[in-house]
Amino acid sequence: MKLAILIAFISLSLPAASYAADAEDMIQFKKDGNCPSCDLRQAEMQFGTMTGANLKNATLRDTLLKETNLEGAILEGADLRRADLEKSNLKNANLSGAILRETDLEKANLTGAQLNNADLRDADLENAIAENSTFRDADIRKAYMKRGNFSNADFSNAQMTNVNMKRAVIKNANFKNAKLKNATLTRADLSNANFSDTDLTHANFYRANLTNAVFSDVDLKGAYFWGANLSGTDMESADDLKQSQLQGACGNKKTRLPEGISIPHCNP
Repeated sequence: MKLAILIAFISLSLPAASYAADAEDMIQFKKDGNCPSCDLRQAEMQFGTMTGANLKNATLRDTLLKETNLEGAILEGADLRRADLEKSNLKNANLSGAILRETDLEKANLTGAQLNNADLRDADLENAIAENSTFRDADIRKAYMKRGNFSNADFSNAQMTNVNMKRAVIKNANFKNAKLKNATLTRADLSNANFSDTDLTHANFYRANLTNAVFSDVDLKGAYFWGANLSGTDMESADDLKQSQLQGACGNKKTRLPEGISIPHCNP
């Protein structure tokens, strides 16, 4: 399939410094969009169309890729630290093992993207769309994912300490064996989410929708569920859950809690 490369602006006159993109690599990339292991750091490639581009293991640090179409692109192992990918289309892109520390992915489309083993520490994914994406074994510590849509995403084994997913839509997501210590999940929609074997110590679920969520063998020490909807939720085998952590929470007849703990039914 012919690769579409329509780049609105690529600067080929970058200063000859160790931090600038390699001129020959830029020429190669502009030619056909395939430049694995190329050095394209600090290049300006915003608003372009690079569907299916092969940039495996490329250096794209501090690169401007705002509103760029990278659907289906191969970015496996790429260094995208601090890159600007705001509003970019990364649908079905392969970002496995990519370095995305402090990367701007606000309002980006990551639907179906592969981010397994990726480094997303301190990344900005506010209002991002990442339905059906995979984040298995990824490092997402301190990432800002507020108001994003991560429905059906796979976060199994991910490191997510101090992540902020306030008001995010995370329905049917898999968090099995993830580390969500001190995570902010306030007012998030986590219906049907799987938290089996997850570390949720001091996680904040204030007014979250946890309908039919599964909390099998989880650590809930210090977790906060004030006002949460626990209808159909299974917490029967959860560790360190106390009655005081469920103030204002409600459930239904299908809610399963540890022995000695109870909550009122939610209003219809």
